[in-house]
Amino acid sequence: MAEYNVSPTHIFNMDEKGFQLGQVGRTKRIFSKALYKQKGLVEYLQDSQGLLNLTKGDFFPLFWRSWSSVFKPQLIQRSFEATGVYPPDPDVILQKFAKEASDSESSSSVLSGSDWLKLKSIIRREVKDQGSKDVKKLQRSLCHISAQNQILHNEIRGLRRSLSIKESRPKKSYTLQLDEDNEYNGGAVLWSPKRMQQARDRRASQQQQAELEKLQKAKQAEITKAARDCKLQLKAARRVEMEKRREEKRVEAAAKEAKKQHQQLINNTKKLIKLSQKGKRKASQAHPPVAKRQKRVGDGTASGGAQVVAQPVPPQKTKTRTIRRPKKDLD
Repeated sequence: MAEYNVSPTHIFNMDEKGFQLGQVGRTKRIFSKALYKQKGLVEYLQDSQGLLNLTKGDFFPLFWRSWSSVFKPQLIQRSFEATGVYPPDPDVILQKFAKEASDSESSSSVLSGSDWLKLKSIIRREVKDQGSKDVKKLQRSLCHISAQNQILHNEIRGLRRSLSIKESRPKKSYTLQLDEDNEYNGGAVLWSPKRMQQARDRRASQQQQAELEKLQKAKQAEITKAARDCKLQLKAARRVEMEKRREEKRVEAAAKEAKKQHQQLINNTKKLIKLSQKGKRKASQAHPPVAKRQKRVGDGTASGGAQVVAQPVPPQKTKTRTIRRPKKDLD
């Protein structure tokens, strides 16, 4: 566009596939040389004589003609070989980055951190064993140091630019406060250089006092923050100590309970051993029969073979008082 002195208002945008993106100004059409040499587009422009715009319906025929003329098996195979895709050959791409150092450079010259490609090419040229671990480690370290150096340089450059922009900005100006005399002098006031210097000194002392107050506030804020942090640390340490004591009590209670159960188990075992040593208990035997007393009839002697009947035994109780049976039971 600069070569033919064509401004953006004299063209309308068209992409490589032939879509009209939007008309800007006049109806002149500017195409690249490679795009103009495509047969389908040339024929279309010649047939339409530049009077018709390209539409979406015209895209596929033009695209298919270009595709068929460009994407051929031979060209595809050559492109794969040139890029190292098939057969696989990474050296084709790596050689583009492995720029050899020129012999014209002095041997005593120093390379900067941004010339890491030259440094890597020098190492590749001088070192024979490229597969060694130490050589790979040296190359990685060199790349890392170069990247860090470049980042730091960019940061310094940005800070310097920011500082220069800040210094170039207009500074805030202050009106110099001058003290007027209390005496009435008719309205005319003469400010001598001595009084101007006194006003400047007073202004400087005020600024110094403001800076001191600012520093004191900052120190007080730091002290307050340190005290708050210390308080939080003490609180956290106290919480940890309480948790530790609680855990110790829990362990002691568990140990005591285990000891108690162990002792109970020992006691039960001893009881079982004693019972096994005593053997079985003898079975209880029946008491011998008690002879019943027979009641005597008459004077005490029975005649005619009469049997003597024993008197019934009064019931026994646990109490000491003797129970007497009623007379009707004795008759």
